[in-house]
Amino acid sequence: MKKYLLFTLLISLTTLSANEVLIPKDSLTIEAVKENLELIEEKALTAIQTEDYDFIEQLIQSGTINPRMKINGKPLIIHAAIHDKAEMILLLATYGAMLVEPTCDEGKDIMEYAKENNAIHAQAQIIIIKA
Repeated sequence: MKKYLLFTLLISLTTLSANEVLIPKDSLTIEAVKENLELIEEKALTAIQTEDYDFIEQLIQSGTINPRMKINGKPLIIHAAIHDKAEMILLLATYGAMLVEPTCDEGKDIMEYAKENNAIHAQAQIIIIKA
């Protein structure tokens, strides 16, 4: 019985998931991962501003980004609200960005940002989604 448990433990230790394989081993790799993440974040923000729905959807479906991820302390859906992109809000909400009330690191919610930026289309979309 002890041999069986030891054998099971060894197999579980040697079986790696994809996340464990991607652990950076040196500072150069860590920098490359950070740069890659910053580039993806920058492209995601640009896609929101330019209404590139296909690109955002591709990133979400591939698992590259999470629809609830935060960039500069704000969830993606709040960035869409700031820029008055109602259809982008709907797309992100479709993928679960509004399952939990999106708030920034300062505690402000999506409707507050929409009101501050006079984003009337975003406000209307938020009201419809919450209804």
